[in-house]
Amino acid sequence: MTERDALAGRRILVTRPAGQAEGLIHRLEAAGAAVLHRPTLRIVAVPPAIDAFPAHPDWLVFTSPNAVRYGVDWLPASMWRSARTAAVGPGTAAAIEQRGRSVDVAPSVGGGADDLLAETAFDPGEATSVLIVRGENGRQRLSAALRARGADVHESIVYRRIHAASQLDIPREWQAQPLDCTIITSVSGLSCLLGMAGASALEWLAESRLVTVSERVATAATSAGFDRPVVASGADDSAITRAVCAALQREI
Repeated sequence: MTERDALAGRRILVTRPAGQAEGLIHRLEAAGAAVLHRPTLRIVAVPPAIDAFPAHPDWLVFTSPNAVRYGVDWLPASMWRSARTAAVGPGTAAAIEQRGRSVDVAPSVGGGADDLLAETAFDPGEATSVLIVRGENGRQRLSAALRARGADVHESIVYRRIHAASQLDIPREWQAQPLDCTIITSVSGLSCLLGMAGASALEWLAESRLVTVSERVATAATSAGFDRPVVASGADDSAITRAVCAALQREI
């Protein structure tokens, strides 16, 4: 089976925010899938408290591509010159590099606090100043682990997630046929999806195979009553596409 027809005839729901799903949709459609894009979250900028920034942090840490998108321009040039830069995963690292900045440490696969903390080159310790650029209500795993090492941790909140819509709008022609796969990339996105979907839409969703990007999202989905999802090896478009093929038992 060629990459071009690996997902031929398959119907897939993508729930990523607008502006962040186009690459994934293109890959899925290139593999032959029919894709319905219904964002469950909208990302909005939050002006950070610049006065609270450390003057000369030893590390700048970005927790997501959104943190890069909304945070890079707030950081003075002096920080980039003096600090080392870390990203929690390859997608975040790529976003930093696309903004013309270099990345000192990032996991080559996967993504998340634990993957970054496992990198031996990421070594903030006693009296090391760290500025973490992240979204509102994000996990505190990274901050807590670095503080436990003795680091002086500061956080800059540069975006928040809000509901993209009050209801999940599913075209009749889509709901009249089975859905093969639903892609959910965050716990907050899952929560919004469940809140947006009515009873008939929930039944339609429950019959599809779920693909997620982390064990944390998979656990939340299972707790919500879904069958065990397939977890992608990373949050990038190619890893998610491979996971969709695995979920539907197709090769790519």
